[in-house]
Amino acid sequence: MNWFDSHCHFKGYFNKGILEEILFRAEENGVSRMTAIGTSSDDWETYKNLSEKNRAKIFYSVGLHPCYVNEDFEEEIEKIEPFLKSSHSPVALGEIGLDYFHLPKNQNEAEKNIKIQKIAFLQQLKIAAAYNLPTVIHSRNAFHDCLEIIEQSGLSWGKVLFHCFSEGVEEIKELNQRGGLASFTGIITFKKNEFLREALKFQGIDKLILETDSPYLAPEPKRGKENEPSYLPLVGEYIANYLNLPKLEIANRSSCNASKFYDIK
Repeated sequence: MNWFDSHCHFKGYFNKGILEEILFRAEENGVSRMTAIGTSSDDWETYKNLSEKNRAKIFYSVGLHPCYVNEDFEEEIEKIEPFLKSSHSPVALGEIGLDYFHLPKNQNEAEKNIKIQKIAFLQQLKIAAAYNLPTVIHSRNAFHDCLEIIEQSGLSWGKVLFHCFSEGVEEIKELNQRGGLASFTGIITFKKNEFLREALKFQGIDKLILETDSPYLAPEPKRGKENEPSYLPLVGEYIANYLNLPKLEIANRSSCNASKFYDIK
């Protein structure tokens, strides 16, 4: 059984010197492919090097996460294209988007932050459109603003993946009707999140993509612990039971869909 963790973050494990243990446990649990998702230039080179050493297993993306957007964001964005032109280029641009949850408490500062987040998001979307790249979207309390800016960018909706989807059926309907996709994390296993399970059912098994977003959002029964790719089968098993489908089907379909999205043969 092979799983594809479509979205994880390795920099913390790398800095702690435990990345090899994390990768070993992932392999032991059937997680054979992973995408290390970039958030700023602090991790892009690390992920590129890691991917070069593990070409069949680990893929990477580059992008400026909205929580790292500041007044120097244009300097960061200028560093993206050299990666896209390199001999070992990323499989996606991301994660990029809007985050209205982690805003300054001061209203004027919050409004200023939202403004530059939107500019940085649009600039990166235009790069993705120019290179026809799969694009991983971070949207927190900003779903409709994200949709509006993607519409402006010229990026094909078939290249859009809203990661860690945390909205309901109406939102996933809007996304799917445009041609975009959503991926699901361990929060699908939380008891209170029936609205998420309904959204997953609406998108359907044929479009299912799974992720851990590790080291965040560990699923039940690991909730509260540091997450890691080896926990992805727990998410898959939960979904298999919820949908009354074989676990192998969940693994195969979600892995194939992630590979298709990232254009990995």
